[in-house]
Amino acid sequence: MKKRKNMARPRRLAVGFSVSAWYVVLLLIVLISAYSVEIHAESGISIDDRHRYEGMDSPFSKGYEPTIQKNTMTLVVPFLSDAKMEKAQITVGIDFEDEENCPFYYKNYRKQVKLSEDGIYLYRCRIKLKKDRVNGQYPLHLWAEGKEDGEMIREEFTIYVEITDGRARVGDVAPGEEPAGKGGVDLSDKAEPDDEGLADGILPSGEGEQADGGALEPSGSGSEEKNSQPRLMISQNSLQGKALDAGSSATWTVMIQNCSSRHAVENIKVTLLTDSKDIVFEKTAWYFEKAGAKAEMELTQNITAAKKALAEPVQVQFQIEYEDAKGNNYTSEEQVRLLVSQPQQAKLASLSFPEQVYAADTEFMSFQVQNTGLSPIYNVKVRMEAKGLFPQQEVFLGNIEGGTSADGEQKVFVGTLDMDEDGNVIENGGEKYGDTSGEVILSYENEQGEVTEQKLEIHTAIREAETVKLEIEEQKPKTNQWWVTIIILVILALIFVIIWLYLRMRHYREMGKQT
Repeated sequence: MKKRKNMARPRRLAVGFSVSAWYVVLLLIVLISAYSVEIHAESGISIDDRHRYEGMDSPFSKGYEPTIQKNTMTLVVPFLSDAKMEKAQITVGIDFEDEENCPFYYKNYRKQVKLSEDGIYLYRCRIKLKKDRVNGQYPLHLWAEGKEDGEMIREEFTIYVEITDGRARVGDVAPGEEPAGKGGVDLSDKAEPDDEGLADGILPSGEGEQADGGALEPSGSGSEEKNSQPRLMISQNSLQGKALDAGSSATWTVMIQNCSSRHAVENIKVTLLTDSKDIVFEKTAWYFEKAGAKAEMELTQNITAAKKALAEPVQVQFQIEYEDAKGNNYTSEEQVRLLVSQPQQAKLASLSFPEQVYAADTEFMSFQVQNTGLSPIYNVKVRMEAKGLFPQQEVFLGNIEGGTSADGEQKVFVGTLDMDEDGNVIENGGEKYGDTSGEVILSYENEQGEVTEQKLEIHTAIREAETVKLEIEEQKPKTNQWWVTIIILVILALIFVIIWLYLRMRHYREMGKQT
């Protein structure tokens, strides 16, 4: 993205020295040419600086400023894209610098922006401001990304927002200068140094006062002449807006620039400090003998994130000690954030489904989703896709924390192989029964809403429904057999009478023999 110098800074003309007419004319020519510079990314995604949209008081080319009401800043940024993005949408987010007097509350302002009928991706967000905010110019690091034919396109933009409704910063108004007017939005990669060698929006502090960024005025200076303090600031960060995966290593390059356009600095020592134990740094100190005006110093090293590092920002502080040409000592501090992400690891386990099913039956598929990573997974869903099998609905398991699992079950109606996806029979659709296969698909999201899918194959056989014949035996008609009972009783009575007569005759015979 081309740089556009910040406009409308009349306070620079009121420093106390006379300005000749030819200098004023030359300055006007420079300002007019600066207005003609378009904000346009080399390729992919850019900002539309020519048009005004709803919520904007003016386009970017005419000094658009976000509106502030009741401690809330409303930011509207129109994006253009030469590429045809997938799903006609891009993702836009904001990264903040961790400054001492930062007026913004750090929150997630990531949004998916749809392509409008005007061909614009219009990003709107409301940023909460601190009540005790300090006036000054602060950067907002915007990034926009989208996919074209499966390839990710990403662009980064730095917007400088000037706060004017807060409390005054110490040293904002130097002797002989007028108070700073209301500023606009600077879309350059970083603030352009002014004539005094300081970054735009930062004025020199008085002697003996603490300057912005933590740098101190030279000690032991007895001269009454006001000298501008050379400033060293971080100008580039190769991992800005990028996440470092836990368990991986990356090359990290940080550039520190001497912002002064006139004075060199010497005897420079840079020390890296952090409280994190999850990031291993290859180097924590650097020394440079000298850095000329506008010169940059490169700090490059390999860094490694531990496998169990938490998915959170890591604050890293750069303590910079240096001297000017007169031997005056200075100290400044710069802070950056390293983003650490935990790779998500989940799998589908304990999948169970019958090896043989029958048409028109309802079967059950059971499974377990295991989150084997340390970070949670979001919006976990499981669905089946197989010919001749019709699941009632996909199973939604919600969020699963790291190191835990969730069980699920899905009802599946068994059709035939000659049915389409809607369950309608296809004419001349081939065999109705036989072997079939399909996929069980596990899907889940990360914190950025990116979807990951895993697939497992499933095999079964569809058989014709079995019909069971019920054979009912004919019952023989019941007959009344009371006469059989009478015959049996008569026979028993005759037997009893015969036995009685036999015993009686025997008794008389024995009595006759005795007489």
